[in-house]
Amino acid sequence: MAPSRWFAIAKHVPGRTNKDCRKRWFAKMASDVVKGGWAPDEDERMGKASRNKVRFDLWRTLIRIFRWSMVAAYVQTRNSDQCAKRWTNTLNPAIDRTTWTPEGDAMLLKAVDEHGKLWTKIVKLYFPGRTGLSAKNR
Repeated sequence: MAPSRWFAIAKHVPGRTNKDCRKRWFAKMASDVVKGGWAPDEDERMGKASRNKVRFDLWRTLIRIFRWSMVAAYVQTRNSDQCAKRWTNTLNPAIDRTTWTPEGDAMLLKAVDEHGKLWTKIVKLYFPGRTGLSAKNR
């Protein structure tokens, strides 16, 4: 079997493999993927795709069992990375959206002192149900 053109391309891109080049091309260059804010109809298609694949109460295992490429194919205007991020940070109904308390703010500051700006680690340890983006924005 002859090597793919991606091996040849990767030779000219320092620090990148053939897979890196192929993924970048299809995700960023050779697609009709929309960048920027999400339209309401995109969120609606994302919700329909999500409901067809898993139950919302299984959100913790979603990343392991979900095929984001299937969701992206259903949404049509977004790639798998965008769909996964949108679900994780915005659409997941299990996200804790309660108002931050002064105690939570103090705990967040202490956690940043201890762990740095590792937002995902901080929310897993101290704020279950909140997103890393929520902690970062706070």
